[in-house]
Amino acid sequence: MNNSPKQEEKQRKPFPLLQYFTVTSLIAFVLVAVSLVTFYRQIAVNSLLEIGESKNAALTQTFSNVIWPEFSSFLSSASDLSADEIRAHPETARLRQAVIEQTQGLSVIKVKIYNREGITLFSTQEDQIGEDKSENAGYLAALNGGFASELTHRDTFSAFEGEIENRDVISSYIPIRHNSSEVEGVFEVYDDVTPLLENISIAQRNVAIGVTLTLALLYFILFLIIKRADSLIKRQFIEHQQAEEEIQKAYKKEENVNEFFRFTLLNMIEFVDRGNEKAELLAYLKQIKQQFDDLKYWAVPDKNTK
Repeated sequence: MNNSPKQEEKQRKPFPLLQYFTVTSLIAFVLVAVSLVTFYRQIAVNSLLEIGESKNAALTQTFSNVIWPEFSSFLSSASDLSADEIRAHPETARLRQAVIEQTQGLSVIKVKIYNREGITLFSTQEDQIGEDKSENAGYLAALNGGFASELTHRDTFSAFEGEIENRDVISSYIPIRHNSSEVEGVFEVYDDVTPLLENISIAQRNVAIGVTLTLALLYFILFLIIKRADSLIKRQFIEHQQAEEEIQKAYKKEENVNEFFRFTLLNMIEFVDRGNEKAELLAYLKQIKQQFDDLKYWAVPDKNTK
């Protein structure tokens, strides 16, 4: 099947190496830069979450050692009280003051205490007292002796000192153990990590700038190399085309010579068959020789021939 003129023209064009490199490598470099920056942020956030959980666990251990012995009797009896009765109880105010004193100067902005049934016996946000969290996954994990933490962004948040806005918070569910291995309740501690997350964002921006500059330099170096290679490919392609054209011309000339040979031999045979005189035949051969000379047909001499 013969190729169309457009297909032949396309086939005769050199491979667009520079254009191919410019598009594909640029896309690849962008994907690499985005992946590296995202990967860095994910690692940093995961590390922050682990550190926050460890800090909340240490704080919970302090609560268990200092606050729990003093208020465990009240919290145990509070399970039989209504939410309004718990909020109005004098021990609740004392517990709140004790929690505030223990968290003074820390980044903790809320503390909640649950009994083994998942009822909120205490919260620094008083309207949450009495809520049932028995189906909460974090509470269930802590009730079974594990830890559960989550990093969330809050547009508004009710902290010790009132409403705060646009905060990044790590909330951790920590089991309460005191003088025994049995879980007696669950603490939920909210830690404000907004400044730390802002530092991560600044570091992420610096990493993004560094990665972008490094990849841009690498891209520029590769671009120069590929541009040189593209120039060589185009030059070799042009040379190949010129050589091909010369070969085609030689083939065409050879076809003309072969055709002339055939035509000449037929004329010679016909001339001899007519019985012409030797002089006339000689004159005709001289005419043929002149025609050969006019063709300027040449052949590459054998290098072995001296």
